[in-house]
Amino acid sequence: MKISQIAEYSLPGAGGLPPLQAMVYEEIMRRSDEVFEYQGDELLRVFPRLKRSALNWSLWLLAKGGHISRMKVRVDGKLSTVYGSHDAVNALKERLHVKREAISAG
Repeated sequence: MKISQIAEYSLPGAGGLPPLQAMVYEEIMRRSDEVFEYQGDELLRVFPRLKRSALNWSLWLLAKGGHISRMKVRVDGKLSTVYGSHDAVNALKERLHVKREAISAG
């Protein structure tokens, strides 16, 4: 493995992310124009060996830690939580015309 392949955020001892969260974070940053539904299949297709519960837990922890953003939206008529990069979620909020106060609270 090349040293350049190891990102600073993937070093837990240096305050970085645990390996699974780092892997999910990297994929979300690579696809920074997309949001991913909680309990959705999009990221599971990228990580076929990953259990759904582990992926969902990683998304939740990344959002809780402020590494990514989350937002509740209606998808096909049902309320769902989506996760994505800060830019992706902010773009979605702008597209849905969410008020500025709601953006800072979300």
